[in-house]
Amino acid sequence: MKILVVDDTEAVLLLISRFVEALGHVAIAARNGVEALDTWRAERPDLVLMDMMMPVLSGPEAAVAIKREAGESWVPIVFVTGVGEENRLAEAIEQGADDYITKPVNFRVLEAKLKAFNRTLELNRKVREQSAKLADYYDRTEEEKRVVRHLMEQMVNAERLYDPQLEYWLSPAESLSGDLIAAARTPGQALHLMLADGIGHGLTAALNVLPLTQPFYSMTEKGYAISDILIEMNDKVRQVLPVGRFVAVVLISIDEAAGCIEVWNGGMPTVHVIDAQGVVRKIWKSAHLPLGIVPTPSIELMTERYYFHEPGTLLAFSDGLIEARNPDGEAYGQERLLQELANSPPVERLASFQTRLADHLQGQPHHDDISIVLASFGANVDAQAAEQQRDGEPGWPELAALAHTNDCAWRYSLVLGAEELKYINTVPFMMTFINEVAALKHSQSDVFLILTELFVNALDHGVLGVPSSIKHEEDGMEQYLLARSRSLAALRDARIEIDLAGLVVGGRDVLRIGVRDSGPGFDWQRVLARPLDVTTPCGRGIALVRALCISVQYFGNGSDVVAYYLPHADPAVEV
Repeated sequence: MKILVVDDTEAVLLLISRFVEALGHVAIAARNGVEALDTWRAERPDLVLMDMMMPVLSGPEAAVAIKREAGESWVPIVFVTGVGEENRLAEAIEQGADDYITKPVNFRVLEAKLKAFNRTLELNRKVREQSAKLADYYDRTEEEKRVVRHLMEQMVNAERLYDPQLEYWLSPAESLSGDLIAAARTPGQALHLMLADGIGHGLTAALNVLPLTQPFYSMTEKGYAISDILIEMNDKVRQVLPVGRFVAVVLISIDEAAGCIEVWNGGMPTVHVIDAQGVVRKIWKSAHLPLGIVPTPSIELMTERYYFHEPGTLLAFSDGLIEARNPDGEAYGQERLLQELANSPPVERLASFQTRLADHLQGQPHHDDISIVLASFGANVDAQAAEQQRDGEPGWPELAALAHTNDCAWRYSLVLGAEELKYINTVPFMMTFINEVAALKHSQSDVFLILTELFVNALDHGVLGVPSSIKHEEDGMEQYLLARSRSLAALRDARIEIDLAGLVVGGRDVLRIGVRDSGPGFDWQRVLARPLDVTTPCGRGIALVRALCISVQYFGNGSDVVAYYLPHADPAVEV
């Protein structure tokens, strides 16, 4: 140790200094309090042996100054005091001195005290080193959390959660959440929702769910179905996360145009449909394994559908919500949640739930991430249908010129055989091109719907011969999809041609969509004779296309159709 010895008596100063050096320490001498303070500032000794009574500045005064300047660093100060200085000694110890030894100095006791302080100083150094390491680790951890939080905010696209159909709440157990809520619209304006729950909570769980965001957003924007998105997400999870890590996920599609909700639940709590009165109309229990457990070819991709004819609310939540416990150990539970939502008007359900949960927790923290999603549906079905029919009414003055125009700004054609029809997601593939056409910038939703309906009709009814009337039967949609899957797997000889052309008629851009299939056709005159009605369970596709387009023409046996669509003008340049 480096020891500062302070005494105004030269003999005592020399004697103690020589003894200190004999013990293997370094002795630094000072003869009064001011010199002691200056020497301490210059040398920063490990320990101070300080006389009490000194001229210029006393020992206790010098000790107070040294302690004040040392701050959080511990500098042991041992007073060397004579008999009769007990009162001042007590005051000095109260002000920060650490020990004392009486004069005449017992060198055996002094040696023992120096050894004890040396051990304590060594422990103190180790504690400071560990504290510094912990502080550095804490700073690095906080920086990592800040980076991950920023990445999650960027990758989750929180602004998309401000969808008018959507309410949500997410409360992490720590600074970062292992629960993830994401929402996006397809080109056809179907609302895709994802609620994911990674293993554990905090930073590790948050990193588990990040790989899901990119395929969810990019594939939704291109119009892929949730079964296609699941394939890509499972590949990502297995590729990025360590072995043994998996993510529970529920994927939801709410398609107002089709009046359909589609759900895939892999390891999440039951999803519910609740009507305006709070009555549960439909549930989706977990029917699949979480993502990342099995190879992608082994995943069961079959979704469950619910067709709605009146307004309602879809409810999804993570297990942290129903497992949140109050101080008595009582879980919040699913029944309590459903009851409290049923007792609240739809517009007040989320706020009411938050209040009830806070009352349940009684100020105690929850030990797992909590997330809840409430998505409304069905409120504007009739209005949308009426608007679509008004848009589809004839009356555009240049209709006669459509069939004869040669003014083609661009053209895009695609021919698919049987093998290509089995694995190519045709409409999302073509939308990649459509999204780059400036004239269609403000009409991507309509174009997606038209392409989807024309292609589905050509493939399902024309090529595969699956009758739409199956949908009327009990479990009709499941039977329809099963028949479609079997027919597609057995397909050997088929052909569908799609031709898109950008026309200019009367100074206006017009999109021409032609679809031709190798099927036997259908009685298109009878279908076109029906009144426009986009609300019927079958025949909806043709009615929707007619409502959106200025002209729909069938040729021959009905396997060849040409639709003309008038894109929306750019609102920024409208007069």
